[in-house]
Amino acid sequence: MDRYAASVLTFLCLQSLCFLTGASLPMKNLVNTAGLIGQIRNPIPEGGEAGTNDFTFPRPIMANSVAGMTNRSDQVFGIYARISAWGHEHTKSDAYSAAVIQVSNDQGGEYNAIRAGLHTHPSLYEDNKLHMFAQWTKDRDWNTGCYNADCPGFVPFNDSFTGIAKPGMVIEELSSYGQTDSSVILQIVKDERPGIGGDWWLYRVSGPVRFPLGYWPASLFTSMSRHATEAAWYGAAGFARRDDDRPAMGSGHGPGEGPTRSAYFADISLMDNMAYPVDPSLAGVLPVVDDGCYQLAMDPAGGNTFYGGPVGRSC
Repeated sequence: MDRYAASVLTFLCLQSLCFLTGASLPMKNLVNTAGLIGQIRNPIPEGGEAGTNDFTFPRPIMANSVAGMTNRSDQVFGIYARISAWGHEHTKSDAYSAAVIQVSNDQGGEYNAIRAGLHTHPSLYEDNKLHMFAQWTKDRDWNTGCYNADCPGFVPFNDSFTGIAKPGMVIEELSSYGQTDSSVILQIVKDERPGIGGDWWLYRVSGPVRFPLGYWPASLFTSMSRHATEAAWYGAAGFARRDDDRPAMGSGHGPGEGPTRSAYFADISLMDNMAYPVDPSLAGVLPVVDDGCYQLAMDPAGGNTFYGGPVGRSC
């Protein structure tokens, strides 16, 4: 159990899953997928809206909650995960729900990050469908970065792949509670192989085939031009006002219900600079849960990590 930092957190193990029951870790450098930093400076006033002094980002303003895992290292060259795909058709226009993989580096006070995953974000797409997304920043989202190819930065790969969703596109195959399990495998890697150039690439993996979706030039970044120092796998949910119904995270059910019922990140891996997967140091993988409404359950065998929570105002 010490492999999962039991000195920091206490777990309750039931049916091969370990549930977070102790003090949660801070959300250092985790973000929500509205392009907003989720580190709270001051609480949101009861019944009021978040103001520009409440968070370390300018706008738009949303409260943000996360449930997932983070791994810090001297050098991180990439991240990999199989992400369960759940729709959130009831997400309101001023809310969002997402599953995120992220690499980041905050050395020298310059916070750089790349994120990719699946989200429902009505204000961005003007629909309630699940979309794949890609996102970046080199200044903690203050003035740089955007979704997908909405600004210079992410360079889509010009291809003729059919049936492979790309950033911004809708994910058609969704999981169904208690019935079907649909997932998407994504990989972000700083590919140092000869002829690749050392840029940060986003891949969609299907069976033995790895499809390039696009890349972020290494020159786009400062602290992350050579490598990252942190990897994270997490669910995120955002909402505009404290008294709003919180959107569902993951499947909308808690993590204890298991496969086909709970959302998950599976086969989590780091990547080396030759684009090969490397199991993260289990001693360095720490749970992050900042809100009692959303929970996390880690498989002690190092397999799947389940997360999520229901729609609601209180938990």
